[in-house]
Parts: sequence; structure tokens; C-alpha cells
Amino acid sequence: MTPAGYERIKTAKQNGSWTILDDVEKLKIPKDLASGFKNWPGARNYFMSLSRSVRKSILQWLVLAKRPETRQKRINEIAELASQQLKPKQFR
Repeated sequence: MTPAGYERIKTAKQNGSWTILDDVEKLKIPKDLASGFKNWPGARNYFMSLSRSVRKSILQWLVLAKRPETRQKRINEIAELASQQLKPKQFR
């Protein structure tokens, strides 16, 4: 690997982007999403019934939100639609 590549790895480890998807790979539901599920009956059960690949895609979409407002909006969308037995539009 070139020195520039090592520098990118160092930067990624410092800013957290190196490990940002670790919990997604483990299919770990973030606490804020788990709280969002509590507001919508059946949402968690539906979400857990989805295939591993779909759950992983949705969790990645959530984790990669850059602003807290965007993350909260996505949580609301995921939970509300899951209570209706639906996935967010881009995952249908």
C-alpha cells in the first residue's frame, strides 16, 4: 500500500469512519431506533422478520445519516412504515 493509503486509514480511524459500519454488520439495532419501534405497535417484529440483507441495508442507511435531524427523520420513517408492514420506499 502507498503512504497515501496508510494516511487514509489513519484518518478513518481517527474520525470513526473506519468502524462506523461494525454494528450494522452485526445487525445491532441502535438504541434510538429501538426507542422509535416502541412508539409503533408491531414495528420491531416486522423489522426483525425482514431478511438479513434488507435489515443491513436499512441500518446502513440510518447510520450514514450525517445530521441528527436526518437520522431522526429516518428513524421515524423506518418505525412508522414497519408498523404498516412496509419497508422505506427505496428498499421495496
